[in-house]
Amino acid sequence: MTSNDDKNTQAAGPPSVINAGLFRTGTASMAEAYRILGLRPHHGLDLMDYPEHWVELERAAEGTWPDVPGARKPPQQQPFTRADWDRVFGAYDAITDVGSTFAEQLVAAYPEAKVVVVERGDADRWEASFESQILGPIWGPLGQLMYHAVLPLLGNRAVSAMRKILLGAWGARDVAGIRRNAKDGYVAYYAKVREAVPPERRLEYRLGQGWEPLCAFLGKDVPDVEFPWVNESAAHSAKQQEQVWQIFGQLGAKLRPW
Repeated sequence: MTSNDDKNTQAAGPPSVINAGLFRTGTASMAEAYRILGLRPHHGLDLMDYPEHWVELERAAEGTWPDVPGARKPPQQQPFTRADWDRVFGAYDAITDVGSTFAEQLVAAYPEAKVVVVERGDADRWEASFESQILGPIWGPLGQLMYHAVLPLLGNRAVSAMRKILLGAWGARDVAGIRRNAKDGYVAYYAKVREAVPPERRLEYRLGQGWEPLCAFLGKDVPDVEFPWVNESAAHSAKQQEQVWQIFGQLGAKLRPW
């Protein structure tokens, strides 16, 4: 059976899969797997051309964690409803990556969606990857430049949204607090997801298990291609670099008339 089998193809949206795996748990590989199965996945690294999604995700963060540092005062946003989430995810079949931080809300908003729980077994290795690929770039020198100078000129809310999401999800006031809470927050996230989703609605999946358990759970035919493996760190770094150049290109175009 092939990945372009008619049974494995459908019109995009509303979400039928919530990939409950935090950043650095194989989200790029899972997104590609859903794509092979004929689903349209939502992944944070694909949002360069959709800055409006970052606007909505920032609103979602403020609605979820009203006291998160940087939240607009007085509170500008209530917790998201299904209609709000549809503005971000309504045209997608599978929610991955940045959307996973709102998993509990999404499970309630899309009650027909199946939940795939992807957890990395070694929390220490996850923490190191989270630091090097997420916290470092967002709060490092380039991230600071983007946050304070470059992206505001372009009206792009990506770094602002990500900071609020990370601070809120890890219950922190600053990046040092995220680092202190990283592993405990990781463990707590998966406990909350499992509490919110009954066993019959969720699949406990680990990278390396291949297509069979995933396809059986989603009611898809097994493709005749190997399960995708994306080198997360290399792909993430390359994509970030590509996006930085795109952003500076946009900035140059904006400043050229001056």
